[in-house]
Amino acid sequence: MKLKIISIPFFLLLFILASSCKSNPDLTEDEVYGIINEIIVDDSLFLDHVCWKFTTIPIKEEYKKEFTEEDIDFINEQNERFKDLKIKPKKIKWFMKSKKTFNDSKVETLCDQGFLYHISFPLISADRKKVIIEFREDCNCLLGGQGGKYLYEKKNGHWIQKKGFDQWI
Repeated sequence: MKLKIISIPFFLLLFILASSCKSNPDLTEDEVYGIINEIIVDDSLFLDHVCWKFTTIPIKEEYKKEFTEEDIDFINEQNERFKDLKIKPKKIKWFMKSKKTFNDSKVETLCDQGFLYHISFPLISADRKKVIIEFREDCNCLLGGQGGKYLYEKKNGHWIQKKGFDQWI
């Protein structure tokens, strides 16, 4: 009887501790940059000049279809956590195939001059296996540019573009 009385509070405490633990730890700033850089390399993107501000992607219904409810909660938490994050120098890289070297993207503070790229803060699933991110190429010359939002899935250690949304030229 004494063992029963002692074990009930112990198991209750264990249950409370286990249920309060997050199943998916918060995203770190290094993870965000790592995922972006992996996508840039895996999709052979040439992002030599980038705007210092991350753009924001509103979570439309068509994007929600690509994620679980747990992912959407995770995305909302991360969007709030990183709402003031700016692109830092030497954090975004692009890969020059001809020389087989990684190069730092130049981070521009004047985003309305010259040829550059805008990158959104990525919508990242809780398991870090799906991402929706926007890349926009802008010449700031009234002739246009190109861009869109893209769904990437990580397969065998590489990011594969699965779908495009809101693409334009």
